[in-house]
Amino acid sequence: MPVPANGERNGASQSVRQMPLQTRLMPVSSVNAENRTADVTWTTGAQVARYDWMRDRSYLEELSTDAGAVRMDRLQSGNAPVLNNHDRWSGLDSVLGVIASADVDSRSATGSATLRFSKRQDVEPYFQDVQDGILRNVSVGYITYRVDMIPPGQEGNDQWIYRAIDWEPYEISVVAIPADAGSTFRSAGDTNQRSFPCEFVERGAGLQPTGADASQRNLGAVMPENENNQQPTGTTTVQTTTPAQPAGAQAQATDAARSQAATEERQRVIDIRTAVRASVLDNQQQLIDDFIDRGVSVDAARTEVLRLQAERSAANPQRGAANIVTVTDETDTRRSAMTDALIHRINPRHELNDAARQYRGLTLREICRAGLEAANVNTRGLDVREIAGLALGMSTRGGYSSTSDLPTVFGNVINRTLRDAYTAAPRTFQTWARQGTLTDFRAATRVMVDGAIKLEKVNESGEYKYGSLVDGGEVIQLGTYGKIVAFTRQMIINDDLSALERVPLFFGRAAANLESDLVYAALTGNPAMSDGKALFHAAHKNLAAAGAAISIDSLSAARTAMRTQTAPGDGTALNLTPKFLLVPAALETIAGQYTSNTYTPTQAKDQNPFFGTLTPVVEPRLDAKSPKSWYLAADPATIDTVEYCYLEGEQGLYTEQSLDFDVDGLKVKARLDFAAKATDFRGLYQNPGQ
Repeated sequence: MPVPANGERNGASQSVRQMPLQTRLMPVSSVNAENRTADVTWTTGAQVARYDWMRDRSYLEELSTDAGAVRMDRLQSGNAPVLNNHDRWSGLDSVLGVIASADVDSRSATGSATLRFSKRQDVEPYFQDVQDGILRNVSVGYITYRVDMIPPGQEGNDQWIYRAIDWEPYEISVVAIPADAGSTFRSAGDTNQRSFPCEFVERGAGLQPTGADASQRNLGAVMPENENNQQPTGTTTVQTTTPAQPAGAQAQATDAARSQAATEERQRVIDIRTAVRASVLDNQQQLIDDFIDRGVSVDAARTEVLRLQAERSAANPQRGAANIVTVTDETDTRRSAMTDALIHRINPRHELNDAARQYRGLTLREICRAGLEAANVNTRGLDVREIAGLALGMSTRGGYSSTSDLPTVFGNVINRTLRDAYTAAPRTFQTWARQGTLTDFRAATRVMVDGAIKLEKVNESGEYKYGSLVDGGEVIQLGTYGKIVAFTRQMIINDDLSALERVPLFFGRAAANLESDLVYAALTGNPAMSDGKALFHAAHKNLAAAGAAISIDSLSAARTAMRTQTAPGDGTALNLTPKFLLVPAALETIAGQYTSNTYTPTQAKDQNPFFGTLTPVVEPRLDAKSPKSWYLAADPATIDTVEYCYLEGEQGLYTEQSLDFDVDGLKVKARLDFAAKATDFRGLYQNPGQ
């Protein structure tokens, strides 16, 4: 609404806008430990690069130190606070001290102040860090009441200057990490940030502008308070325009000009980013930000990139050596961040990285929309079913196909959940069985070493004798096991996380349990060996003649039987020693008594000779066979016992994904190539128990 006497001044356009408290970074000058004071320079009148999102243009913000421009009453009152990192929401705990004195010198364009720190115990660490030079910076919070907007060329400037000619320093904060000088301080998640009316005066608005500038001038000087450019309640806009056309036509022209300007600016940013990323320069992101902030044209940016590359080549005139630079692709970074955010939603204990925080708490639909928009797909006007179909590559729009982030992101989450569950599942056989590798799915035969391989004396001028390998005939062959997890459009629409959490969790555990089932089946199944006899057989001298409970006598007899095992061929004693005591859950307590140092005998003859020599392994799968039977196993590094194998290059659970139009979604297949077989009876012993 028009404001009398202030609506137009010298042809300039004016507007009033609610502005939040803003900040600027400054250094600490000196510290007086005795008085608990620190002298700081809180302004130098320097220009700071910022961005006007409403007009899509960069500008230099300047805080005028001319007489009458700075309202010093609050800073000189002795009541203005010293805050912890501009924290205005945590109550009294955020106050570190008070501004004892402050002034501003218009001749040197500097403002100085003396900060006095509290003696509170919780403030002492901060003041000590200031003394030690660890906390070196302060930041002034200020309010602007009137801004003079100066277009390029009026003062020899090459870009817009927004000069605050009426402003007030509000508080000074000790800051740990300097914020971006071009950003406005905001509290995270704050939707009720206090703001203050500020009048903007744009010079030269009385001239007849054209094109995009005309739309910007006619809109008035409006500073956005957030990225969605919503006008806050209580905002009053004062404009002076020349009524050259009807209001409806003027509004349409304004909207069209603004849309065109925004489109051109977005294209400029994209072209600049593409030109810089295609180079081999090291400081690519810094160059991109600089070009964008300074409003450099695409052609000028390309010329500058070529010049910098030429200088770089001249400074490093190496020939014949490849200079390989590994960079992180923006798409990979975004997909990794989305993956981490979804995993955090499934498991809040998963720690988020900085890149993933922007996707924190988003539903599956919102993740889909974010992924599509990152791929330059306009989702405005699409319902959730269309968004889900596009995200999973089930349909196309504007040339967009199945190269979305979403199949990769959802596949990554399912894969990681599967693998984490697979890895976490207990597998007791890994301690006592031997791991091997098979290169294909053909049956493989394991060989044993003949006792005749032992070294023999070679007489003078004598010949070396040949040893031999005995083909044990034990055959092991891989089998393939697997399941498929389907992730459909309906799960996205329903925000159903079960496919990302519970189903992969169960499949991962099932894969680990399958491995344990196969390994212990090779032990408890007592399969026939290549000689036609069972794994545990009296002829193999690895089966107790009569069942006995775990005791010193029964363990001694089992150890003796294993030590006296002989190699095939000449019957050389192998002198094997048992290392693992395998028991069902029913015998866990007694197994611990005979292998633990906490067992205290009452008689010398009952001293435990197996402490430190036997490691108990408790496996409930043995209970299913017999709750009384127990086993001894030798170290798999000394002799083969039970061997378990994976396909070479695919150890453990392997996952892969694909789009499936039959299920209208994404399929993730979990596959396990695994085999288990008892390959030698000599390192194993069974007692049926009693």
